[in-house]
Amino acid sequence: MSKKTILITGGNGEKGIGLGVGRRFSKEGWRVIILDVAAEPTPGCQKVTSESGGKYYQCDVANKSQVDSVMADIYDEFKKIDVLHSNAGILQWHPFVEYTEEQIHREIDINLKGMFFVGQPVARKMMEEKDGCIVFTGSMGGKESAANQSVYAASKGGVIQLAKTLAKELGPYGIRVNSICPGIIETNMADDAPEPEIPWIKRTPLGRFGTPDDVANIVWFLANSDASYVTGQAFNITGGMMTF
Repeated sequence: MSKKTILITGGNGEKGIGLGVGRRFSKEGWRVIILDVAAEPTPGCQKVTSESGGKYYQCDVANKSQVDSVMADIYDEFKKIDVLHSNAGILQWHPFVEYTEEQIHREIDINLKGMFFVGQPVARKMMEEKDGCIVFTGSMGGKESAANQSVYAASKGGVIQLAKTLAKELGPYGIRVNSICPGIIETNMADDAPEPEIPWIKRTPLGRFGTPDDVANIVWFLANSDASYVTGQAFNITGGMMTF
């Protein structure tokens, strides 16, 4: 049986969701390819990609020409991607009236346009193969946001709707598309939040923050045959903070 391959964008951070997903899939015997904007992989990223037989690629998902070039290299070397976890994203905290045009463009370009740029070449190949799975990282902020997250919320709401649309568009080709909506996960993004830690925990019925492993468990479920009849869904991973 040939080794399956997952491509993860935004998977270089040692504390990040992407690398947590990569570790889980590597442990399960999958090949892990990670694409990230950093020039060099972190030690954890290098370990996951090399031990799984995958590879690290430097690429800005907001730059279509870079994405097209890297995706051509990936398919030339690895031939097939079974699962795409499109995860790259940023969060900026600014009052709505203070956002600059540059800040708006950068957040939308990475969080939403990057999903298109990476997803399009993958979807084309999956359509030819009549098989595949795509998981987009949305956010609970795409369903109900906090103050000073207007662009982030708009972009992540777009990601959730993109997944729902593609589930209908690509379903006839045997491709399943879902999004995940993490809450407060123990990552660098959460560390940078301006609000203190305790109020967030008090809003979470389970009384703790999530971990990248919690998110990886859901992505693993969605990637496998146990979820063969699941598509077009936006899965909350929020410890009960979000229930719709």
